[in-house]
Amino acid sequence: MTRINPIAALACGIALFSAPALRAKSETWVEVRSPHFIVISNAGEKEARQTAVHFEQIRTLFRQLLAGEQNAPSPTITIFAVKNEASLRELLPEYWAKGHGHIAGIFFDHFYQFYAAVQLDAPGDNPYATIYHEYYHSLTVPYFPGLPLWLAEGLAEFFGNTQIEDTKAYSGQPAPGLIQTFQQGRWIPLTTLVSVDYTSPYYNEQNKMSEFYAESWALVHYLMMGDNGSHRPMLLAYLDALDHGATSQEAASKAFGDMHRLEGTLQAYAQSDRFYQLVVPAPAKISDADLTVHQLSEAEIDAEKGGFEAARGKMQAAEPLLEEAIRLDPNLALAQQNLAETKLFEGKLDDALGPASKAVALDPKNGLTRYLRAYLTLHSSGMVRNPQVEDDLRQSIAQSPGFAPSYALLGVYLSSNEETLSQAAGFVRKAVALEPGNTAFQLDLASVLLHAHRYDDARTIAARARASAHQPQEREQADQLIQTIDRIESFESRNQPGESGAPAGLPELRHREAQPPQASSETQPSAAPPAAPQNTQQVTGTVANVACNPAMRLQVAASDGTYDLYTVPGEQTRFEADSQPPAAFNPCSSLKGLRVTVQYDADSAGSRKGKIELLEILGWQSQ
Repeated sequence: MTRINPIAALACGIALFSAPALRAKSETWVEVRSPHFIVISNAGEKEARQTAVHFEQIRTLFRQLLAGEQNAPSPTITIFAVKNEASLRELLPEYWAKGHGHIAGIFFDHFYQFYAAVQLDAPGDNPYATIYHEYYHSLTVPYFPGLPLWLAEGLAEFFGNTQIEDTKAYSGQPAPGLIQTFQQGRWIPLTTLVSVDYTSPYYNEQNKMSEFYAESWALVHYLMMGDNGSHRPMLLAYLDALDHGATSQEAASKAFGDMHRLEGTLQAYAQSDRFYQLVVPAPAKISDADLTVHQLSEAEIDAEKGGFEAARGKMQAAEPLLEEAIRLDPNLALAQQNLAETKLFEGKLDDALGPASKAVALDPKNGLTRYLRAYLTLHSSGMVRNPQVEDDLRQSIAQSPGFAPSYALLGVYLSSNEETLSQAAGFVRKAVALEPGNTAFQLDLASVLLHAHRYDDARTIAARARASAHQPQEREQADQLIQTIDRIESFESRNQPGESGAPAGLPELRHREAQPPQASSETQPSAAPPAAPQNTQQVTGTVANVACNPAMRLQVAASDGTYDLYTVPGEQTRFEADSQPPAAFNPCSSLKGLRVTVQYDADSAGSRKGKIELLEILGWQSQ
C-alpha cells in the first residue's frame, strides 16, 4: 500500500499560540561546506557559516515533520548567499528589469543539480519563504507519490513560512499576500480546489495561481491548526482514503463531509485575524567541526557561477564563464562537469562527452560526473555494450549510494542484454524505492519488466506511473508503453508462425518468398526507391542489441562499425523475413544475434544513426 502521509507533526505534541554579470576581480568569495549544503558567499566567512548552519537546521526540522523519511537521502543544495541587493541583482538581472518584481531569493533545479540564491540583508520577517517552500518540495516530492496538488502546495506554503529562534521553531503564519487574496474575496469552489492537477488553469495561469496557493494554504492550516487542532482527524481520514485508492474528490467527500458547508467555514476562518502556529523545539545547530571553509579562486568562482547559469537555462551566460574557468585552471573538475552539463542542456551530446570524461579523470570519486558520462555515452551511441558505462554507474552507486538515477540507468542498461537481464529489475526497483514519486523511474521499471516478458507486472507499473505523472509528456510516454506491452503480449500469445501484427512502433513482420541470403557483412550501397527519403542508406550485419522503450532501438554490427537504428511510435515500419519465424518469435527479444539487412533514413548524410524503413531478416539461426 502506498504511503502518502507526510505529516508526522499531526501525531506529535504541538504547542499553539496566537499568532549574471562577471564579478569584480577584487571581490572575495568563500565556500563553506556542511553535510548537505554548499554555501558560496561574498559576505565573509562568518555569514557563510551562519547560513550553512541555518539551512541545516531547516533541513532537520522539515525531515522531523516527514513521517518515516528522516533517514531518506536528500539532495545537496548549492546556495549563493550574497551580501546585498546589488550582488543578487548581478546574479539575477532579469528580476530587476522594468515591470518585474524584485526578489530576495530563488530556488531551482536541473539535471539533479539544486541551487538557491539568497540576499542576506533582505528586509521582512521571512525573506526566504520562497526558498523554504521549494526546498520542502525537494524533500517531499521524491518520497510521496500521488499527493494531491492542493495538499502538496498547501503544505509547502505552510512550512515555507518557518522561522527558527534560539529554542523554538515556528511554522504556519500566513504571508501578507495570502491575507490580501482572502480580503479580496477571491475563492475557488472546494470541489474544484481538491481536483486541481498540473494541467489546470489554477496551476498554470498567473491570475489564478495566487488564489490556488492561498486557498490551499488556508485549507491545510484549518485542518492542521484550526480550533486547537480538532480537525486533524479529517485530514488523516482524507489521507487514508487516498491510500486506499480513492480519488482526491472522493476522499474529500468522505473525509470532509458537506463540501459547501466546509467552504463557508473556511472562508470565515481565512478572513479572521488570528492564526495559530505550529511550535516545536528548534533543531540543534551543527558544530564547527561539521563545516569546511575554502576561499575560492577566480576559476572556481567562474565555475560555480557558470553552473548556476546553466542550471537556470542561461547557456549564453554559462559558457563564457566556464570556458574562462577552464582557461584559468584546466584541471578544475567542477568547470569541466558544468561545461558538460551545459552542452547536454543545449542538446550537444557529442560535445558534452569530452568535458565529462575530463571531469571523471580529475575527480573519479564524484558520483554525479560518473553518472553524467554514462548517461551521455548511452544517449549518444544507443544501448551498445560498453564496459565503461557499467563501471561508471557501479562506481557512481558506490560513491553516492543515495543517488537514485544511477540505479535506474544501470538497470535499463543491463536489461538490454539477455546475460544481465536478471539483474536489471533489482537496480531499477532500488531507484523507485529511493524516489517512489519519480515517474521516469517507474516507466524504466515497466520497460525492464517488459524485456523480461513479465507483461502483467509491466502494465501495472506503467499504469501506476501514468496515474502519478505530473506532466502531459509523462502520461503520453506511459500510454505508449502500455500500448506496446498490450500488443507485444498479444503478438506473442497467438504463438502462430508467420503471424503479422507486431506492436505499434515496432516492425510489422511479413513473410515473403525466400531470397538468397546476403553473402557479405559489408555496408551495402543505397538502392532507394524513387519515393525514399533523401538520406536512405542500407547496412547488412548482425543485431548486437535490441531495446524496446516503447519503440524499438537496435544496434547492427557491420564490418565498418556499429549502426544505431530505431523506429518511431505511431509510424509504420516494414519487417520482412524470407522464411517462417519461430513459434515464439518476439521482435523485442528474438532479433539479437540474427543477420539482417536494414534500410534506414539517416539522421544526416553518411550517418550510422537513423530511422528504420525496412528490416529484412536473413535467417533464423543465431550466430
